[in-house]
Amino acid sequence: MIKFKFFLILVLLTITSLATIISCTNETFDLFPDNIQKIDTESALFNSLKSISQNENDVAEPICVTFIYPFNVYVFNDDSEIEDSRIVNNNLEFVELLGNVENDTGGIGLSYPITTILADGSTFSIQDNEELKETIEKCIESEIINYCNRVLEEKNCVWKITSLTENSRYNSSLLDFYEDGTGIFYDNGNAYRTSWISLILEEELHVNIHLEGDSEVSEDWNFDWKAIIIDEDTIELSNGDKKYRIKKECDVDNACDYVEFRECEIPNSEHTAAFVFDNYTDCILSFQENTTAVLSLSFYETQEQAEQEINRLNSSSYLNTTNPQIVFVNVKNEDTTESKIIRIVLFAEACNSPEEN
Repeated sequence: MIKFKFFLILVLLTITSLATIISCTNETFDLFPDNIQKIDTESALFNSLKSISQNENDVAEPICVTFIYPFNVYVFNDDSEIEDSRIVNNNLEFVELLGNVENDTGGIGLSYPITTILADGSTFSIQDNEELKETIEKCIESEIINYCNRVLEEKNCVWKITSLTENSRYNSSLLDFYEDGTGIFYDNGNAYRTSWISLILEEELHVNIHLEGDSEVSEDWNFDWKAIIIDEDTIELSNGDKKYRIKKECDVDNACDYVEFRECEIPNSEHTAAFVFDNYTDCILSFQENTTAVLSLSFYETQEQAEQEINRLNSSSYLNTTNPQIVFVNVKNEDTTESKIIRIVLFAEACNSPEEN
């Protein structure tokens, strides 16, 4: 999550004045900066500040906004008059203050401008409540997107698709999301290279999915899908009358249904493995519809090459060029000479050496 560090500027004239303000909670205060802006307890900004401050400093995941303590907070009563000014030194004190203010008074006040340091090291000044609200909203959106990405990208997991309407066309299909924004859509023994990105549109989480090519599958899935995260294992996707639930399944054994063949990386060659296509022939043939015909297989790096049957790959030894890699298979009926092109996925994975076992 992105860290924002907020420096709340203290505008107090002397240490004596500061001590007086802290110790007297019900007195009228004469010395306050002119640029204090009230944040009502019923506002979204107040709730966002409360939510942020409830995160502990030592949690495993960093919070998106980190306050640098101590700083001064002004307390307003129900008549929008400043009745108190308090120094908070940590999250616990800030949470306690916000809780008390929420229950008893009208709001808090902060003194602007606030200098902000972003995760990339750049700085800018927040001038008022509206800019603070916009900054926090962007921060929260980033948190939501990052959380969605972590859920989708979990290694060794695929997402099984189930329709939430009467359309059961893709109930046996799978999605696999990779960290680099690519993925694989598995459907009826075929694999489609996929790109994806999660984003916030009109305050709603969306996952934009794009399958390569002009297939019926790509026409059905190339949309901005509204996404609702039910839990870490379940997400609902919807676009118009299309509604699906995708559910995470991890450590699933490779099978022909997934058309994904995994081999161990070559020592000292990260992301590269040796693939023997001859070993996959029986598996690929097993999910063809016409099992009585005499079928032959040939392998190619592009669909055009597969259609034209040029630059045929060596089926006894092939080193992948990308990881994962889509390979196109020409499945030819030797009796009719008719052909169809399917896609398989090659994946080079890191395997433990005997010394590590």
